[in-house]
Amino acid sequence: MLLNSNQISNYIKESDFSKRAQIGIDLSVCKIEQINVGSTVRRDKTEIDPAGYVEVPLINVDDVELWILEKGIYSVTFNEGINVPNDCAAKITHRSSLYRTGTIIESPWWDPGFYCDQMNTTMIVNSNIIIEKNARVAQIAFWRVEEVGETYNGQWQGLNTAYKQ
Repeated sequence: MLLNSNQISNYIKESDFSKRAQIGIDLSVCKIEQINVGSTVRRDKTEIDPAGYVEVPLINVDDVELWILEKGIYSVTFNEGINVPNDCAAKITHRSSLYRTGTIIESPWWDPGFYCDQMNTTMIVNSNIIIEKNARVAQIAFWRVEEVGETYNGQWQGLNTAYKQ
């Protein structure tokens, strides 16, 4: 069952820029990094070189902080955190305003028991786009899960970034 924003409000560490929607909570962007990295995916561990994540600098235009992004793959860090309860799973997707630009935000499933102070996921930019700092670019939704076998306890538990530090 898909949960509404009131049902999930205790699962998200909201920021001043979050907004509750009908079926989820809008997430706001605080950092963008370009991804240009190799990795090794093993059966029990993923190794990612943090040097492959290069922070995109903000520019100031008329006292507004902006990122100007070209076509590419980016890591997006949100102002918001998450604490997935043991009977739910969550997924982040782009807001329709971002989708209309041809920009896609795609996340993995956020497993029961996972938590972190700031969420992060991947953004695929298909044509140039300008994004204002703290703009709401994504939405997270939660589903109730029946009979979870075990909760998340993997290598990424509690981390705030896309790569392990």
